[in-house]
Amino acid sequence: MSTTKDRLIVCAATLFAERGCKAITMDDIASSAGMSKRTIYENFADKGELLEACLHYFFEYHELDIRKILQSSDNIISAIFKMLENTSKFFFQLRFNFLNEVQKYYPEIYGNTVKVYRQQYLDNTEKLLQKGKQEEIIEDFINPKIMSVLINEVSNLVLQKNIFADYGIDKKTAMDACMGCITRGMFTAKGRQILDKHLDDFRRT
Repeated sequence: MSTTKDRLIVCAATLFAERGCKAITMDDIASSAGMSKRTIYENFADKGELLEACLHYFFEYHELDIRKILQSSDNIISAIFKMLENTSKFFFQLRFNFLNEVQKYYPEIYGNTVKVYRQQYLDNTEKLLQKGKQEEIIEDFINPKIMSVLINEVSNLVLQKNIFADYGIDKKTAMDACMGCITRGMFTAKGRQILDKHLDDFRRT
């Protein structure tokens, strides 16, 4: 059975995801959870501590999904696309500028949580790319660290900043085009065959 603290985290996480961290007050959380503010403060010193717990809640579930993907995927291309799809769903659940608000108004918390989990994602991607080189799916000249950063930053541009919205291009279409473009050049002929199949499957979903 979940504890009062767990229920508060789930409730607050939902509100933060929907409306951002700046607009939500402790009164809002208490009302939504059906608890008193006193109960909240018995479990969390302030809004910042509760927000940090919510961020860990978000990212730990996301990291668990990533680990399952890495364990179950047949090849690194399948794993990369599943990771991108998972990340897309994760960010679609969050208010558009939620993480930007955390960075602006709670920089220390941002550094302790978002940056840490983002580095974990980069490390996972780098390991996948290194494995792809061993499987002769990725060209030998590719630098896994550089490519992992590029893939992550392009994903952020499409999913968080949504730079294509002003041009009437939806996120799914933009992600398809960007990922196909930046990844194709790093694959061997064997890798491109697998990539084309996954791109076709991705476009049909």
